Amino acid sequence: MGAESSGVFSYHKEDELVGIEGDKNLLMGWLMNEEQRQTVVSVVGMGGSGKTTLVARTFKDEIVKRHFECYAWITVSQSYVIEDLLRRLIKEFHKAKKEEVPADMNAMSYNELLEILVNYLETKRYLVVLDDVWDVHLWDKIRFSFPDKQLGSRVMLTTRREDIASSSFGVESHVHKIQPLERGDAWELFSMKAFSSYPNKSCSTEKLVEKCEGLPLAIVALSGLMSSKKSLTEWSTIYNSLNWHLTNNPLLEPMKSILLFSFNDLPYRLKQCFLYCSLFPEDHVIVNHRLITLWIAEGFVEHVEGLTPEKVANSYLMELIFRNMLQQRFRGPLVACKMHDLLREIALSIAKKEKFCAVHDGSETVEETGALRLSIQTTNGEIGSCTGISRLRSFLVFATGVSSFSFSNKLPFDLKLLKVLDLEDVPLDCLPDNLTSLFNLKYLNLSGTPITELPESIGKLRNLQALNIR
Repeated sequence: MGAESSGVFSYHKEDELVGIEGDKNLLMGWLMNEEQRQTVVSVVGMGGSGKTTLVARTFKDEIVKRHFECYAWITVSQSYVIEDLLRRLIKEFHKAKKEEVPADMNAMSYNELLEILVNYLETKRYLVVLDDVWDVHLWDKIRFSFPDKQLGSRVMLTTRREDIASSSFGVESHVHKIQPLERGDAWELFSMKAFSSYPNKSCSTEKLVEKCEGLPLAIVALSGLMSSKKSLTEWSTIYNSLNWHLTNNPLLEPMKSILLFSFNDLPYRLKQCFLYCSLFPEDHVIVNHRLITLWIAEGFVEHVEGLTPEKVANSYLMELIFRNMLQQRFRGPLVACKMHDLLREIALSIAKKEKFCAVHDGSETVEETGALRLSIQTTNGEIGSCTGISRLRSFLVFATGVSSFSFSNKLPFDLKLLKVLDLEDVPLDCLPDNLTSLFNLKYLNLSGTPITELPESIGKLRNLQALNIR
């Protein structure tokens, strides 16, 4: 039987949590309830959401310490050796009770270490914390170390992956999902770090806090950066050049590293799919079906015997959501997803460096960048001149708040290699004349445009696999 809950918490100075008594009490309740069978308690959330801090506060509580006869905390991380984890568990259990650690453990085999641990634990009520779990198979490898003699023992784990948190552990289990900070709590945390007293909120500081989307790690990092800036002009400059600061400012490096862990752990195909999401505007809710079709047209989706490309692509999307890299949303009745603003900024900086994609606002001249994918996000219905981007594979246009849009009858550049042309919701009067020269085009999205009929020449697009006109 599993139970699930959601927690919201706020902070005070020195990053200590306040206002989390409800969350902490919930965890303590699961740790110390009447259930005598071994129980696993998972705390899940994206990188920097405060999982480890909350679990540490619970683990260190004197009432919890008195309830268990022995306890150990180990950090697992992305790469681990199971024998090393067992050695560290044995050391932690012995050190916590000020007992002598067994000698010559480094020379011991897996079976010898397992025997020591099982013999030590089988008559005790124990508490174990497995912090920062990435491997879905870890529990199967380590569970035999934790005997269940119906003494009320508990195992807690923290993870960024929802598929791990909701695994079938074969024992009693509970899931606690960390939620973002509420707006008021986020502003309070930011203010305490960035200012010595509460200032009048400026537009740029409010926007900066909003960009953190309630992620404590990001709020603390950005407020630290802002603490040395005294004028509204400086705050505004930071907001407008945030992508540069994420790439170059050493003050933001620790936060960036923590968020990059999740990206670096992705398989290659999922990295491509994730970076592709950064082509959509900030806060854009992306309908899953649209995203999946784009990935397929781009060739990101591998062929799997017995499965349609759509099913494989959907499994990629679910994996990114399980890993808390994308957030599940709805757009009306349609299942959709969204990218966290700061993850998007980091994705854009990676994508730019790798020439994977680029985003422009339409007013600037787009010159040779080597990027294979381009997103124009215009608010005035125009696209500046584009030169030297004939290698482009994907071209997406987002026209926000404009009533008309024109390519001046022609696409603004030679796009012989283009596979994807996405003009959804763009108020186009007619299709550009040279559209039919795009003989590599696989996906054409005209959904939400005023276009009511297609020219017969559309039949020349022999490689077109998906045409969306609804």
